[in-house]
Amino acid sequence: QSAIRPRHQQEIAIQKDHKSIYEKVRSHLNEHYFVPMTATTLKQYSSQLLHDLNLSYFSPLSYNDQTMALKQAKKVVSIQRKIKKHHLILRVTDKGYNFYIGTEKEFDKKAQNFFQDTNAFIELKENPFNKIQDNVIHLLNQIRAKNFIFQWQCNKMMPNRIKCQLAHLYFNPKTHKDGIPVRPIENTINAPTTNVSNYLDEIIRPIFDKECQNTTIIDGTSLIQALHQYMRKGLFKSTTLFCTFDIRNLYTMLPQEEALDILVEFLHVHGYTKVKGIPLETIRLLA
Repeated sequence: QSAIRPRHQQEIAIQKDHKSIYEKVRSHLNEHYFVPMTATTLKQYSSQLLHDLNLSYFSPLSYNDQTMALKQAKKVVSIQRKIKKHHLILRVTDKGYNFYIGTEKEFDKKAQNFFQDTNAFIELKENPFNKIQDNVIHLLNQIRAKNFIFQWQCNKMMPNRIKCQLAHLYFNPKTHKDGIPVRPIENTINAPTTNVSNYLDEIIRPIFDKECQNTTIIDGTSLIQALHQYMRKGLFKSTTLFCTFDIRNLYTMLPQEEALDILVEFLHVHGYTKVKGIPLETIRLLA
């Protein structure tokens, strides 16, 4: 960075990194360990973090490192020019650490094939952002007025008017699949509904993890543990068959209303009429 970027650009990057890291650490310590936002320790951490970032960005590079950085920067510019000239698309692949390169026309065709296969999306003719944000705010205020949620819960789920953006869709190519189809990625990180979604996940996920731990496999380690239990019960035999399933477009094909019914039923079956004080029907509305 020191070799190819002007100092003022690096200073801007330092401030951005510092703000992002510090706010995350401060919020985490306050929320989970009740460290006051104005604690002296946090001020000391902020100063040390800024000092370390300055060292990282402005430490002098060796001649070889500077030369290598400049060569790589020139390669990047050359690639950018070729992509623009030949109307190409460069994308990170799905479930991989490599890149896919193809024509804009070819990639657009893959996206259109996805739309036709799923019927899960429609093209918007106008920007619905204000309407979505207003609906979320109105719903939260409405259920708060009826005392279905606490004020602090309402504040936590309320969208940030400054940071909110309209969610958007993009695709990553699945190079491990025949024909290289695309996987839809919905960027909702700053959507008006994100705070609601994050809070519901925060209060419901632990319940699911607790009640379904015997039937849930999350990684290779839990699979091995489940197989060991299976063997101890005498169920693992030479005739045991392993089956794998490849479900296409699962996320976009799930029926929303049915999924909400299943969620409410799941909580009810396990003895919940409320979660963190929120009635199940209110959870359905928020979800």
